[in-house]
Amino acid sequence: MTALDNSHARARLFPQEPVQISALVLIYLALLCVSLVVVSEDVNPAFHIGYNRQFLTAASISVAALGCCFQLFSIARFSFGYLVSFYMLSIVAGYLWLSFFTPLRYDLTIARWSAALSLIAFLIPAMFVTKAFTPRFKLTVRRVDQVVYGVLIVAALTVAYASSFDFHLIGFIEGEALRSQFQYPAWLNYPIGASVSAALPFSYAWAVHRRRYGLAAIALAIGASFYPVTLNKLTLFAPLWLIGLTVLLKFFSVRLCVILSLFIPLALGLIIKTFDASEVSLPFRLVNFRMIAIPASGLDHYNHFFSNHPLTHFCQIQVIGRLFDCSLPSQLGVSLAAQYATGNYNASLFASEGIASVGPYFAPIAALLCGLVIAVGNKASAGLNHQFVFLSGSILALVLMNVPLSTAMLSHGAVILFALWFATPREEGL
Repeated sequence: MTALDNSHARARLFPQEPVQISALVLIYLALLCVSLVVVSEDVNPAFHIGYNRQFLTAASISVAALGCCFQLFSIARFSFGYLVSFYMLSIVAGYLWLSFFTPLRYDLTIARWSAALSLIAFLIPAMFVTKAFTPRFKLTVRRVDQVVYGVLIVAALTVAYASSFDFHLIGFIEGEALRSQFQYPAWLNYPIGASVSAALPFSYAWAVHRRRYGLAAIALAIGASFYPVTLNKLTLFAPLWLIGLTVLLKFFSVRLCVILSLFIPLALGLIIKTFDASEVSLPFRLVNFRMIAIPASGLDHYNHFFSNHPLTHFCQIQVIGRLFDCSLPSQLGVSLAAQYATGNYNASLFASEGIASVGPYFAPIAALLCGLVIAVGNKASAGLNHQFVFLSGSILALVLMNVPLSTAMLSHGAVILFALWFATPREEGL
């Protein structure tokens, strides 16, 4: 039985999938709010993530209103945009909740409406523009095998070269301070980012689909080997994330796996925090705080920062900055780190391409355009097995929660992943 047959069989086993999706999305949003309350007890006031029972009703109504988007997830078919859209929903819902408790002062009403409209503007093209490109250029299965071998070789050589500059086998907590001191050439950020976020996940997903589990293990091992040369948490946990999603796909349909990919880690973090109330509960800090709360808090900080600083008009994008001679004196994340003392504060497309570039009034238009870019990924992957697209795009979806779309496209290899999807044959269940 092919993977596609398995997918169809799974669909027959879950005839109530739309109802299950709707329920899971709503429960996830409620759990998200609970998680943010617990996070506030850990980090307030350092990250301006607070909670005040006085505003509980207003915050709950705001998130509940946004929760109406659950209908879109129950009716839309799976695509790469479906995956990214749920992660973006988590960011905006988190921001709406946090905005009622933030100590930062700016026009919160406009910011909330801007965030909600930006999400809707993004979701529509990202979830519903899915028709395949025509005509299609396709590689053979054998050629894709060769591409995967090439990816693994290039990634391994990149690790070897980067390790000649810095190599540290230490924990990620100790690595936070040391990472900023790394001295490898700036151009290495591109092959490293593209390998970890796009090329290696594609190779892993292809190997899993082809039932070549040894090759899949090699892809994971090479991905993990980037950690000692970058000390970046994503490089350490991406292999574990891919394995976890692969297990999920054995039991649930792809659309349910999208929701569960955030639901389960969030719930586990809260459960572990219940039994480990220390300030250094690692699963809680990694998932509930760093992966979920920080992207939402990023919108809060960007709204505040650009309420009293000039807009960037996309000049933070290197190509635009050089073309129009308007490059910024420092990266946005660095500028916000200097202002708020919370570390390098890169943020999602809603904050960077939206708030920072055009302000809250025009942010929904920027979000619409970003949704159209994600739709290119939908069109490039149309016709491929949904499980394959889910696995190969899962790390990039995580990246998009924390970095601008422009950075994800270039520095993290989204363009490469889209091209690989476009060229992948649709035979043999793909």
